[in-house]
Amino acid sequence: MANAKGTVVVGLVKLLRKNKERAREVLSPKLAHYLQERIVLASWYPLEDYIELTRAAAKMIANAGPNVFEMMGRVSAREHMEGTYSRLKNSVSRQAAHTLLSSLYDTGEMTVVKREPGHAVIDFARFALPTREICENFTGYHAERMTIQGFLDVRVTHVSCRAQGGKACVWDITWKGGKRL
Repeated sequence: MANAKGTVVVGLVKLLRKNKERAREVLSPKLAHYLQERIVLASWYPLEDYIELTRAAAKMIANAGPNVFEMMGRVSAREHMEGTYSRLKNSVSRQAAHTLLSSLYDTGEMTVVKREPGHAVIDFARFALPTREICENFTGYHAERMTIQGFLDVRVTHVSCRAQGGKACVWDITWKGGKRL
C-alpha cells in the first residue's frame, strides 16, 4: 500500500478541522477519524486517504477557482520550506528535490530527463495512484519551492499525465535568473 507522510496530511486536516460541521459533509464517514486524531508528522498515512482528504479540503476553500489543487501545493511548499523541511530551503541541488519528494510519499521516483540553464524536464514515474489532484498539487509545489529557493519567473507546466492517459507524468520547468537547478 502506498502512503503519504504526515507532513502533507497535517495541513489538509487543519483546514478541515477549522469547520468540522462542513468537513463532515464533504468527508466520507470512514475518514471522519482524521477530525479528532492527532496527525504525527513522521508517520505514514494511506495514500487513498490523502487523496480523499485533498479533495475534501478543496471543497472547503471558498472561491478557490479552477487551480485549487495547484494553490494547495503552493501553500504546502511554503509551510514545508518554513517548517519541517527548512533545511532544504537553501539547497537547489537535484538531490534536495529528490529527498523532498521521497520525504512526502513512499511511492514514485523523480527523474530529471533534461537539464540546461533555465530549463528542466522532470518525470515522476511509478507513483502508485496518479490523480489530477496530486499532479496539480505537484505543479504548484514545485513552482513555489523553486521561487522560495530564489529562482525567478518560475513556470511549471504539466505536459503529460498518467491520470489522463499519458505514459508518464512529466513537467516542463523554466525559470529566469536566480539560482541554477
